[in-house]
Amino acid sequence: MNFIKRVNRSLFCGDEPIVLRGFGLGGWLLPEGYMWKLYTKCDRPRRMEKLIIELCGSKYAEDFWKTYYYSYITEWDIELIAKKGYNSVRLPLNARHLYDRQNEQYRWKEEGFRYIDQLIAWCKKYGIYIILDMHGAPGGQTGTNIDDSAEDQPELFMNSHYRLDLIAIWTEIARRYKDESIIAGYDLLNEPLPNWFSKFNDQVIPLYKELIEAIRSVDQHHLIILEGVHWATDFSIFDGLRIEDLDANIMLQFHKYWSPPDQESLACFLAYRNQLNVPLFMGEGGENNLMWYSAIFPLYDKLDISWSFWAYKKMDNVNSLVSFSTPKGWNKLIEYIDGDISIPQNEAVEIFNNFLLCIQNPMINDSVFNSLICQVPIRIHGEFYLQYSNIRPRIKQVELRSKDPVLLLFENGKSGVPDYKRHGGEPEPKEENIIVDISEGEGLVYEFVTDKSYPNIQFSIFARGNGELQLVCDHFSCLLHVNGDWSEIDTPLFINPETKKYSLHLLCKSGQLQLDYIDIKIVE
Repeated sequence: MNFIKRVNRSLFCGDEPIVLRGFGLGGWLLPEGYMWKLYTKCDRPRRMEKLIIELCGSKYAEDFWKTYYYSYITEWDIELIAKKGYNSVRLPLNARHLYDRQNEQYRWKEEGFRYIDQLIAWCKKYGIYIILDMHGAPGGQTGTNIDDSAEDQPELFMNSHYRLDLIAIWTEIARRYKDESIIAGYDLLNEPLPNWFSKFNDQVIPLYKELIEAIRSVDQHHLIILEGVHWATDFSIFDGLRIEDLDANIMLQFHKYWSPPDQESLACFLAYRNQLNVPLFMGEGGENNLMWYSAIFPLYDKLDISWSFWAYKKMDNVNSLVSFSTPKGWNKLIEYIDGDISIPQNEAVEIFNNFLLCIQNPMINDSVFNSLICQVPIRIHGEFYLQYSNIRPRIKQVELRSKDPVLLLFENGKSGVPDYKRHGGEPEPKEENIIVDISEGEGLVYEFVTDKSYPNIQFSIFARGNGELQLVCDHFSCLLHVNGDWSEIDTPLFINPETKKYSLHLLCKSGQLQLDYIDIKIVE
């Protein structure tokens, strides 16, 4: 595989353009408490490590973590990602597992690098690019759980020796992997400096410059990936900057969670792409429900934005790609953390052994895979059309896709910005339901992907009103009669001859109709 290179606003693999699509391997080398359903009770690796030592002893803890790191992500996962048609993974790194500093001398922890080496071997086998992500920098770059910081402070920006450590680590990473073309790029710093630490923002670009200079002293090949501040949502640190002043092979990264899944919400990032003439990477986004996924991820593809879904794997959930069961006895662990009970060592060991067994028996959430590319079976919500032919002026009610002349309404009549906070993948509550109103002559276009192994497909339109709705998809066409309150209207079978992307056209032939969603179902 060729090195990934920037060519103006696009990425290229050799002479061919490429859009990176894949998954963040969060929870592996830097587990977060919420991924184990510990949430704020035990929210970061160092506190998880302390808990296991406290309950089970140091020897057990050492063995536990060895098993964990060799079990949480395996070759099976990389093969699955490749089989599903994706081309990349983003690997979060915890710096303290890669180095020690003693008497101003660095000692590299080979065990930590072995996990990277193993991932490289798997990814070479299955043709998957790797983005190395400095998720937990020395001292911490956010002062929160996500960087495994010790004192809830961004000490990377407060103590100069941590800055030197980070430069040394990236230099060592570049030295080791300078010839590994399977590595797509180096993500220098994950989500630096939330707003409450913005007084350090002016240090970020100078640090980036130092890191780039150090990397380029040993590695001329790899793409450099730079994130904005405040959870990678604020690009203002790049104002007044010429990317060429940093390096020619640069990509900018933003993150997106729990916000409207429309192009208007991306306008700021797209403006920086145009202004600086660089590619964009949505490096983290997810932790939501299927509706949100099916809206935003196909939009990234449409806008030529590379992306990485977060997080690939978590405990007992429906909104990551892979899940694993809650271990037997886990509720006792929560009670212990809360100070409600004590747990004998032998019982605690059994609980954590159960945990290790659970992570070695993963479960695939196919509905999540389907939602990312709108693959059948899929529910497409009416407001997430790709094209429209509407003629009425828009009534200002729903603050979503506001520049389109398509009439979007909250079903309950309220107005404002929709609430998209569905951290656990919960369905949309009734009060947030958005419907599309179309009249005679107005139409909407949607896209979906099929698999030829499912030859019979049926469309089911959830609609109300009085009128006729024409549905056209490839060679298939039918006229549906809508009369009255909300009901599901099924079409005849659509015979799917191949695996491909289809356009689905809905046209109001007469009357006035309101659409909620389209279910595209497999009929055995």
